[in-house]
Amino acid sequence: MKFNRRSSLAALAGAALGAAWFPQAYAQAKDYTGPIRILVGFNPGGATDVVARQIGDKLKDLLSQVVIVENKPGAGGMIATQQLKAAPADGSTVMLTIDHTHLIVPLTFKAPGYDPAADFTALAGVANYYNALVVANSLNVKNMAEYGAWLKAHPGQANYGVGAAGSVAQFSGQLLGQSLGVKMVAVPYKGGAPLVQDLLGGQIPAGIVSLTDAIEHHRAGKLRIVAVSGAARAKATPEVPTFTELGLKGLDKNPWLAFFGPRGMPPEFVDRFTKAVAAVLRQPDMNEKLAKIGNEVLYATPEQLQRDWVVSTTRHWAPVVKESGWELQ
Repeated sequence: MKFNRRSSLAALAGAALGAAWFPQAYAQAKDYTGPIRILVGFNPGGATDVVARQIGDKLKDLLSQVVIVENKPGAGGMIATQQLKAAPADGSTVMLTIDHTHLIVPLTFKAPGYDPAADFTALAGVANYYNALVVANSLNVKNMAEYGAWLKAHPGQANYGVGAAGSVAQFSGQLLGQSLGVKMVAVPYKGGAPLVQDLLGGQIPAGIVSLTDAIEHHRAGKLRIVAVSGAARAKATPEVPTFTELGLKGLDKNPWLAFFGPRGMPPEFVDRFTKAVAAVLRQPDMNEKLAKIGNEVLYATPEQLQRDWVVSTTRHWAPVVKESGWELQ
């Protein structure tokens, strides 16, 4: 999706001013001060997990609390999200999630077990990331034109892996197939990490995963990224064109990472946690780490997260899901 960088930076700057008095604010806040559990709906080593651990390491110092990342993979993040909904709203549990889990799953499953509009507290937007079309080296293709030619020469092998059924990646693959004039068949995995392993082993010819999941293998020459989502090229892979550059429509929206908590969290905790996340994202080393693995830091306040990210993402993908003919699972 298209975020307003100027408003994001302004929000981050405002939070930065708050960071100067962060210790005093912490001392005044009468809220939960025990261990904080960060739920992640995917396997260890995956893109969301990597970011959660990097941010969590910084949060524990700023908050002076134990911060634990807990992986609850399965069902495209539904299991972890259901646990978040059921968790106490005292500040002991938050979740670093992606737009797929928070918004797309309720559009593609009959009974996801949660309502994104009613069951959660928006905390902080963290980053905008890129989806990448990755091909196995066994295909011996170097760019999108060659991949398109390979697909037409091998119509029975036009399958692509995705990190979860009914995900943004899956619908992106369908849009890609429409642009190329090829029927693409999605193969769901339990996260991006196992999909990348199968790409490395040549068990599947292609996949759409987060840039974070594939970037190191691309740099090492073990896989090839032929295109990325977004309106502009990713800074981490300036040599890789966007789908839009290549004339492929509907793939200019980038997914995002954000923190949510259970419904009804204390305002004191929300304020303190949000300021802490903003302070973490301001740190040059954190900004550099996230950028290196294909993320673009875009801090959002709770209000911006709900208004600008959640609502607009739903408006973009809801008609795509409907037009795809997707049957509710």
